[in-house]
Amino acid sequence: MKADFPQPSCWLAHRVSYGETDAMGVVYYANYLHLFERGRGELIRGLGFSYATVEERGIFLPVRDATCRYLAPARYDEIIHIRTGLASRSRASLNFIYEITNEDQSAVLTRGSTQHAVVNVQGRPVRIPDWLSALFG
Repeated sequence: MKADFPQPSCWLAHRVSYGETDAMGVVYYANYLHLFERGRGELIRGLGFSYATVEERGIFLPVRDATCRYLAPARYDEIIHIRTGLASRSRASLNFIYEITNEDQSAVLTRGSTQHAVVNVQGRPVRIPDWLSALFG
């Protein structure tokens, strides 16, 4: 695991369901993006907001870019942990980083990142509002 993982960060435990796996019994590759989303939502919730609250305030965070590096498979019925942190931000974007580990967190199974534009209700890029910036410290 990365010793220098960015802060703020959070961990989310998750049991792999049958429907998340492919014919080989491992997590289907595209489902990792959904796991990243769950981790991101948990990070925002842990900081005092829900993503629904962010949207109610007129801010949306569409994904502009996503990366995923598969190191080892996660399998049906295993407990995995999703670690999420805010890697960086600019005037109108947020960059999150993710690690998915095995149950005892001794091995990283997947690493990834997502970049999000900060847009208003009309879908136009806007500066990160002070309240959202303060949320991330």
